[in-house]
Amino acid sequence: MALAMTEQQERDFDEKGFVILEDFFTHDEVNRLLLAIDEVAERIREAEGLGPDDPFAVRNALSQHEAFLDLIDHPRMLPLVVDAIGWNIQIRTTHLDYRPPYPEGLKAGDVGVGKGEDQEVGYRNVAWHPDLASDTLFLGPSLDGRLPFMEIKVFYVLYDMTESNCGNLWLVPGSHKRKPEELREMGREVNPEEAVELKLRAGSAVLWRTAVWHCVGPNLSRKTRKIMHVGYNYRWLRPTDYIEQDADLIERSSPIRRQLLGALASGKDPLGPEPDFHPSSQYWLTKNWDDVPLRAWAQEQETSQKQPQVNGYRSRTPVVK
Repeated sequence: MALAMTEQQERDFDEKGFVILEDFFTHDEVNRLLLAIDEVAERIREAEGLGPDDPFAVRNALSQHEAFLDLIDHPRMLPLVVDAIGWNIQIRTTHLDYRPPYPEGLKAGDVGVGKGEDQEVGYRNVAWHPDLASDTLFLGPSLDGRLPFMEIKVFYVLYDMTESNCGNLWLVPGSHKRKPEELREMGREVNPEEAVELKLRAGSAVLWRTAVWHCVGPNLSRKTRKIMHVGYNYRWLRPTDYIEQDADLIERSSPIRRQLLGALASGKDPLGPEPDFHPSSQYWLTKNWDDVPLRAWAQEQETSQKQPQVNGYRSRTPVVK
């Protein structure tokens, strides 16, 4: 039983590879995140010697501001995440992307092809690609050439993206079922009729499979692209943003947040009770269920969904502990 996804959302996630959640955030939530972005942007510019119109990206953004950290277990998003990928998960990446309008005179290439001046001067992700598909990652061991289901991301829109060519995210619905090699053979030139340019209001969110072919369109508007990506993968995969999160951050986190941050709530040896002669990673074969509190949480929420409604109402916003 789904914790939060509707039947239509389940179909969209399976068939298209993504679910669009318009107006996901409240006005206050958007403002809090925008203030956090401005604060972090000021620090990044000073540390990196960047000008006000220089684009930048920050990985492990959750460590940069409490507002970003709060996204990883957002009480309205976490049930959808668990519906999509299950409870045995952690954060792989949190990614802040800050991309002012293109400088005057910079010519963008065709959407998704990645052969324009924007790519030449360092604008990333402007070519069609699925995540985790390089020759050194999961393309090699795949048996059928398709990417195994390993992770999802949530794309949070924090600026008005209702017009074309303002740094929109483009997706090819259903392409998670296709082979990355097919995209290479096409020269990354996707039929425009197969692609969707997401035109969303600030405060919207997209829950999506990162195996879906995607790219970032050019920002020819006068707006600054301000978005957050929060990526979740299975606990038995290594995160890309960190080896271990800061100990103080772990210490002040809830049990569920500790799991998502890649920590073991039990605090015991991650190689199990007999690490000298019988090491067994607790991220692969869990012995202590306290290390994965999302399991019990999900079971509790599923049980509550089965309870009879009171006065025709039952909350669909599970509490994150």
